[in-house]
Amino acid sequence: MHLMKEQGLGKKIVGNIIWNFFGQGWLLILAFIATPFIVHGLEVYLYGIYILISVVIDYFAFLQFGMGAASVKYIAQYLAQGDEDKIRMIFWTGAVSHFFMGLLGMIILIVFAPLFVDWFFHVPSDLRETALFALRVGSIGFLISMLSGMTSGVIRALGRFDLLNIMGIIFGTLQIAATVLLLILGFSLKEIIIANVAVQSAGLYCYWVYAKRLLPFLSKPVWDTNMLLHLFKFGGFVTISGIVGPILTNIEKIFLTALRSVSALTYYAVPFSLINRLSVIPSSFSSVLFPTFSFLQESDQEQINRDLHYRSTLYLFLIYIVPLVFFIFFGRPFLAWWMGIDFAEKSTMILIILGFAGLINAVAYPSITCLQAMGKPQLPATFHVIEIFLYIPAGYFLIKTYGGIGAAFAWFLRVLVDTILLQWASCRLLRVSLFRWGGQIMYRGALPIFIISVLFLVLRSFELSLLHPVNIGGILLIFIIYSCVLWKWVLDADTRGRFLEILKGA
Repeated sequence: MHLMKEQGLGKKIVGNIIWNFFGQGWLLILAFIATPFIVHGLEVYLYGIYILISVVIDYFAFLQFGMGAASVKYIAQYLAQGDEDKIRMIFWTGAVSHFFMGLLGMIILIVFAPLFVDWFFHVPSDLRETALFALRVGSIGFLISMLSGMTSGVIRALGRFDLLNIMGIIFGTLQIAATVLLLILGFSLKEIIIANVAVQSAGLYCYWVYAKRLLPFLSKPVWDTNMLLHLFKFGGFVTISGIVGPILTNIEKIFLTALRSVSALTYYAVPFSLINRLSVIPSSFSSVLFPTFSFLQESDQEQINRDLHYRSTLYLFLIYIVPLVFFIFFGRPFLAWWMGIDFAEKSTMILIILGFAGLINAVAYPSITCLQAMGKPQLPATFHVIEIFLYIPAGYFLIKTYGGIGAAFAWFLRVLVDTILLQWASCRLLRVSLFRWGGQIMYRGALPIFIISVLFLVLRSFELSLLHPVNIGGILLIFIIYSCVLWKWVLDADTRGRFLEILKGA
């Protein structure tokens, strides 16, 4: 019976990860196709404003006070216990709190929009009113996203990543398509922001409809102050990460704008956005692992948690290696083809450095997910506080001296320190030797990495144009060879069987 449950859990995890790859991969492809058109359609200054607005709004996500993550964790736990009353209390207490915190954030953004624009944006005077309008309208989207986080959290806790990804595909496609269409019709940033908010509103409605359909007992609102305190107890440390995290992720963009220019930010933001889009790879794992770790936390399944932590880190490492090696050997011709010669000249080294940083950051996802889901959110929060005192002065100096390349290197150093601390803490929590764990990953990963690096090196030595048939065919062949190596060398028989079973049932 225990074996059947474990096999069923394994199949569900693999299936959900495949759904995440499909859904987020689709949006990654759309963004890849649309980004050059959007950047050139808005031009560097308006695109820089677009990026800065998202940075400012994203920072206010700390007003969730960690209750979104706490809700997913406890809903998953109480689902295991069949406690409907507590699930309803968690949802409505969190939703009401998120509404008022989202409303507060929206008001702050609207009232203090001139301060944000004048202090941080450094835009030409003729674009100031556009930036103010976009930030104020975008603040409405912040309120909507706060509520969407709670409603989609119910679906996530239930493990229905098929529904999440189908809706993500629909509304993500609508958002990108609306942006492109508006630019084609001659509209600009103001209309794009309005369209984004409209799509967000439609998404919120659909999340609520499906959450209520899956758990009908959620229809009746309820408030419980003790449950609020319970969520805050877990979410308090997540909040620290929520406050510090956006600084660690975005402060280099503020420094670039202040010390260089909005155009310098664009040449950094485009490769950063590409690498950030690749975070769909680790997030596809972590969003599935979080409710799974939470579900298993109080059961006698420590070995399953160890196995999930090890395998997910190994698989992320070897999957993310593919785009990194591609950027190392083909980064310049890729940027020249995708964004133009000016981006190839100014952004290639930034892209490569950020590629290494993205790989290091990706392999930290299972560790931070494990720590938070298993009731240790204070550890990532403590690490983030330590890092901020190191990152801000280092980032300021490197950006002032080296510009965009300095910003990329500062981010690389920050994620390196963060990953080392998180891996140490998670291995200690799971009672696994860090060196033995890391040695196993390197042993399993050394051969695939060597093979793909040599193959890309040989292909690049021909010095052909990126879209030459030899390069296109060679890249496809490398991908096939690498996939076969992973299938035979990295995946064990049990995991291969689960993949095949899912594919047969698809």
